[in-house]
Amino acid sequence: MGRTPHPLAWLEQTRRSSLGRMPSYSPMKPNSASPAARAASRSRSDRGATPPSRADLAWRPLGYLLVAAVWTVLAAVVLALPFALTIGLATSNPDFSTAGFFADSDIGVLILFLAFSAIVLVPLLGYAFVALALGTVPLAVLSWTYVVRSLAPRYRGERLSSTGWTRNAIGPITVAPTAMSLLPVRLTPWTEFWVRLMFLGWRPSRGVLLAGIPLGLASFLLAGWLLWPVGVAAAVVWTAVSLALVALSVLLVARAYRAATRATAARGR
Repeated sequence: MGRTPHPLAWLEQTRRSSLGRMPSYSPMKPNSASPAARAASRSRSDRGATPPSRADLAWRPLGYLLVAAVWTVLAAVVLALPFALTIGLATSNPDFSTAGFFADSDIGVLILFLAFSAIVLVPLLGYAFVALALGTVPLAVLSWTYVVRSLAPRYRGERLSSTGWTRNAIGPITVAPTAMSLLPVRLTPWTEFWVRLMFLGWRPSRGVLLAGIPLGLASFLLAGWLLWPVGVAAAVVWTAVSLALVALSVLLVARAYRAATRATAARGR
């Protein structure tokens, strides 16, 4: 069996293709029984030259608007997840305080809890926070980009997005490769950035795992000092610490993004 192409390889291939910066479909391997796979049997130039129908032009602004609204809501929920522990503890038990929790807990149980949190919960929850954000926010941005493009006359004669397939993305266990939607047909620096960011979230990597650790720690610390509760001076200090951890996660995501970009460029040579 042939090796499934890297899901970002099409970004590099596009720069070398005869169609320049307008790929029509991702070359990621589709399910051979799907209509998209049968459509892929046509040449790239034929597919890229096929304009959308009148019905497509009439309905695609509404379609992309609905898709953008869904992904925006999902992205907002995902971005709120790091605050879920604090909100959950505060609303489920108004009398709960972190100081009381530490004071009333057995020292042995407390040590085991802290060790389990540091070794298991912080990395896993942090990874989930970062990966889900990377997997949803870019799709929301791309969807709104297509809404704007669907209303622009200069995009009237071309398709805006396509679907690719890969086995390198997180998803439910399936026989066929996982479908990746909302891939841009016209590749620009703007859409390329968000597509690379999206794949960074959907493809497991050590870089994203490391980037999630500071954010996971910040989530636990936020619940700890907000529900202690601490004084004004201590709150300022802990706020600065929490923001520094969030900034560190952002820097690590940027480093993982640059590493993934260099790796994809090296494979495309």
